[in-house]
Amino acid sequence: MEDSLYKDYVQNEYSVPLRGHRQYIAYIYILCNSIGFLVNGYVLYVVGPLLFVQTVKVPKSILFYILTLCVSDLMTMIGMLLLVTEIVLNTWKFSAFACTTYLLFDSMNKFMAPIIVVLISRTCYATICLDKRKQEHAASLRCAIPQIIASISVILMLLWPVFAYSKVSIVPATVNHSSKELTYLKKCGFLPPPEIEIGFSVVACMLSYAIPLFGIIFWYMSVPLFLRKRAENTMAKGGANGTADVAVRKVITTVLVLTIVYVVCWTPYWISLFLHRIFPDLLAFSNKNIVFIFYMVHMLPYISCCAYPLIFTVMNRAIQKAHAEVMNSQRRRFKSITEDVTRHIRDALSFRIWNRDNHLFPRSSISVATCTTAQRIGLVSPTISARSNLRPQGSSLNLLASANSVSFSNLHMVSETTPLNPSPPTSPIVRIPVDEGDERSETCL
Repeated sequence: MEDSLYKDYVQNEYSVPLRGHRQYIAYIYILCNSIGFLVNGYVLYVVGPLLFVQTVKVPKSILFYILTLCVSDLMTMIGMLLLVTEIVLNTWKFSAFACTTYLLFDSMNKFMAPIIVVLISRTCYATICLDKRKQEHAASLRCAIPQIIASISVILMLLWPVFAYSKVSIVPATVNHSSKELTYLKKCGFLPPPEIEIGFSVVACMLSYAIPLFGIIFWYMSVPLFLRKRAENTMAKGGANGTADVAVRKVITTVLVLTIVYVVCWTPYWISLFLHRIFPDLLAFSNKNIVFIFYMVHMLPYISCCAYPLIFTVMNRAIQKAHAEVMNSQRRRFKSITEDVTRHIRDALSFRIWNRDNHLFPRSSISVATCTTAQRIGLVSPTISARSNLRPQGSSLNLLASANSVSFSNLHMVSETTPLNPSPPTSPIVRIPVDEGDERSETCL
């Protein structure tokens, strides 16, 4: 919309209630977006811990590729939130930077997902069909990380038109020339010149659709051929081929599922894209059925974001088995930690209760020798055993107070019959150093 054409008009942003076809489109997109977050979150939960476990038999490179695919899909799901908001409100409510970010995430998904699927198929082929040195190299992170960095760098360079020609455009909805009022809609779009648009679409289709599809089929189908040939050699030597047959069926099943998902999700998208380029009036706003069909076709790549990580995780028994082992180990570790914490808490509470009782009813620390001496000098009744409880009706403080309250006359009378120690105890509690075991057994309680 030219600003000079409607510069004197009162401009209001158009608000359309959510109803009709747009309502169904919004609900379907919200459902797909929610499933995408749940599926990729589940795959991160399953695969993430395995990347840091050394005993996992699944190649680290494949685990890293799956995690990268999940991160890429989550970025696409975040961008999809902006698209869902635009569908619900029927106008773009965000900034131009948010528009560029959404289109960048959406375009990167068209490249990243197929490229990562190709890298996984190439790694499976290398770790099975090549020699040991190449197998170890293909399975290591030293091989996977540079490939991902190089892929992202190439993709960002190819997406330079997205940075240059993404913008928020204003579309007039209704114009009242008599009252000079204008209602408009804001739309986020990729609007390059026609020659750049056609060239970008052709290059993107070749690099993100045709070539990856050929690579997936070639490398995955090379695996069962190699396994079949090796099984024939094993049978010629008198061995069994049952394991090879199972592996071949598993690989073929994986190839069929990946190929079906890839073709079903991406072929209609690229066909609709070129139809829109050839017939620009095909998406006329008056034809709601065509608009609904195009929205459903545009949603198919988002469905692939949910399908790929789930296929690589659910159909890989080694990943499922390794995840179960890691979870069992973590449960045992958590149970052990919980038992240790519970024991420490129980011991601490027991000590506090014991300390409180000892404060209210202090225990005598007079040793056996001290009790015997006290009996000889008459401070303690001879009927009290050295190992008996010296706590009378109240507490042991009563006994010690009685012992300290003995008059000097009584003490002098006792000393005539029984020789006293030259240095009588000055403390009400006399501690004699003994071993820990003796201290526990000989303390007067």
